[in-house]
Amino acid sequence: QEPNKTVFTIGNTGPGIPLDDEGKVFERFYRVALTNSPQVEGIGLGLSLAREIVHAHGGELLLKENRPGWTSFQVALKTMPGCS
Repeated sequence: QEPNKTVFTIGNTGPGIPLDDEGKVFERFYRVALTNSPQVEGIGLGLSLAREIVHAHGGELLLKENRPGWTSFQVALKTMPGCS
């Protein structure tokens, strides 16, 4: 962990993200199509908006881990002076 940064990880269980889609998950309106589902859920804005909000605060949002049954994202934000 870098000094003056707060880093946290957010994860969830589920089918994971297909490897071909990993580089696209932060694109606006991009939705991952799961092979066992006849329809694609959502509108494809959640991760792109989350990343823009984190960037607006001088931070970074990354896909940290992706495997069947587990996906996690890492958020790194600058720590404000006087905060710990």
